[in-house]
Amino acid sequence: MNPKANSSGMLRGSLAVSTLLLVLFLSVPPLQAQVDTGSILGTVTDASGAAISGAKVTLTNQGTGAALSTTTGADGVYKFTPLKIGSYKVTASFQGFQTTTQTNIEVNVGTDVVINFNLNPGSVTQTV
Repeated sequence: MNPKANSSGMLRGSLAVSTLLLVLFLSVPPLQAQVDTGSILGTVTDASGAAISGAKVTLTNQGTGAALSTTTGADGVYKFTPLKIGSYKVTASFQGFQTTTQTNIEVNVGTDVVINFNLNPGSVTQTV
């Protein structure tokens, strides 16, 4: 038996296996990392349904007490993202309207929780 012929066959076999493994590796779709966050978003409107631009929306984590505020855009929309999973309180206010609060809003992994506010006319210092 020719030792040179045997090593050539082993080389071809190793090359074929390596090529097959490379093709299999490259054909596997990338895995998506699991993210432990979600978001809270919504719209702030007045009693007639018109968007309130510049309304202050405050988000408070009910577990930690940490708070974050934003203002609505021209379309009355606000969004808090990314948020760690947990329970939140959201408050919307605007000068000349009653402040409105929603509590015990649960954010779960990968969810978008929609919380819309309809603000009623009221005094600046009034809180509902």
